[in-house]
Amino acid sequence: MEAGYNEEKFKQHIKTVVQAAEGNNSLEERPLTLGELRELAISMGMSDTEWEELQASAVIHLETAQRHLDARNFNEAIADAEKATAINPYLANGNSVLAKSYQMLWLEDNDIKAREKAEYYARRELIVDPTDQVCINILSTINKKSKIGAKDEKSKKLYFIVGGIIVFLLLFFYFSAGSSGGESSTENELIVAQEEMHSKYDLVQTAIDQRNNMLPDLFSAMGGNNRELSQLNAAIKSLSEELKTAEGANRYRIETEIDDKIKAAKKIATQSGSSESIATVLNNIEGAENRIAYEKKSYNDAVKAYNIIIKQNKGDFDDYEIQPYYNEQ
Repeated sequence: MEAGYNEEKFKQHIKTVVQAAEGNNSLEERPLTLGELRELAISMGMSDTEWEELQASAVIHLETAQRHLDARNFNEAIADAEKATAINPYLANGNSVLAKSYQMLWLEDNDIKAREKAEYYARRELIVDPTDQVCINILSTINKKSKIGAKDEKSKKLYFIVGGIIVFLLLFFYFSAGSSGGESSTENELIVAQEEMHSKYDLVQTAIDQRNNMLPDLFSAMGGNNRELSQLNAAIKSLSEELKTAEGANRYRIETEIDDKIKAAKKIATQSGSSESIATVLNNIEGAENRIAYEKKSYNDAVKAYNIIIKQNKGDFDDYEIQPYYNEQ
């Protein structure tokens, strides 16, 4: 921000935003819209320029948080995501990144407070975007782990009951509880493996999005005089819109169609006697596609680890199913 930015205005704005966004600690209450928060900030003496700078800093903090999350630096991701959402509680995916960071911290350290915060931020995000798959997966994981915890707690109670029964029954329940504990441990492994798989899948989609975001630069560098190129550009835009809401097999079909269109566009660009600007964009796209290939391999490795656990415990966990590899979709 510029040297003239008033730090006290910033602090007061953050305090006001947090109070207004959280209301009476109710997830359902959102007393002020972003527009209303802006009006409030202006009334506190903040200029339009300072407001815009503040919102830009929120986006930068969230992008930094996402990079930390991808690198598994969960505490750093939380710190930056909290700065972003403190500035703008309605920032797209802000609560989602917070929920994911806290969830991974919980799975890594078994920190109950981290689990509670993961659930809290996931529910906040779903109020704004009920289709957020990341937060849906987070709540699903928390629910499954809670069931396991309940099962373990029930086993502990059984130990006390069995303590007053004859030796034969004591041994019987002891071994039954031991078996249940083994099953619980395996399901814990399944949950972690499943979450790792979901995380790797998210990275594949992020890499694909980054590659697709470079396409406008390619078409711009090549100009709009080529009819075939214009048709490819329109087709890719249309498919990209479909991709936003596509799921399962339909999503992979659309991704394949986009890949084919991109290959055709790259071929035209290469044959056109590429200028320096076109060559630069093509190199960036190639680098992004290498990243996609790497993330797909990482995802397939996670699928393999997940599938092995299921096959080793065939029939024991009906809620879990064998997952296909990415190139088999």
